[in-house]
Amino acid sequence: MSIAVSRQAFNVLPDWVDYNGHMGDFAYGIAFSRSVTALMDEIGLDESYRTENEATLYTLEMRIGYQRECHEGDTFTVGTRVLAVDVKRMHLYQEMLDESGERLAWCEQVLLHVARTSGQPKAAPFPPIVAARLEALQMAQRDQPYPDWLNRRTGIG
Repeated sequence: MSIAVSRQAFNVLPDWVDYNGHMGDFAYGIAFSRSVTALMDEIGLDESYRTENEATLYTLEMRIGYQRECHEGDTFTVGTRVLAVDVKRMHLYQEMLDESGERLAWCEQVLLHVARTSGQPKAAPFPPIVAARLEALQMAQRDQPYPDWLNRRTGIG
């Protein structure tokens, strides 16, 4: 199943490998975060927007599920899907896949559009063109099934 509205390719860098000899949990977060930045560029929240408007996205919540190990030099892609949008937030689902299409990890994020024009960060509505792009991305995949991993509760019991 192709879940992506946005897809980025990565290689496991030497400094992403931990003491266990595989990609550390922190590096999964880096790859997922960089994929969100690429999505921001695609929808109009790029560097010039962020500078000119003193606005950006803040991560409110992030959950990662680890499925398989990655090792130095491995190649993978991160696909990002917009699950839901409101006037100032987006709910994303991401999958990290190896070259054969096997899922290495998944990530769920909720992000908030924030303006810093008054010096203090404050939630702000998306610009109309960005809101329209996000809604179009969400609608483009409305027939895709809800990712099964997101129905799982975090915990032991």
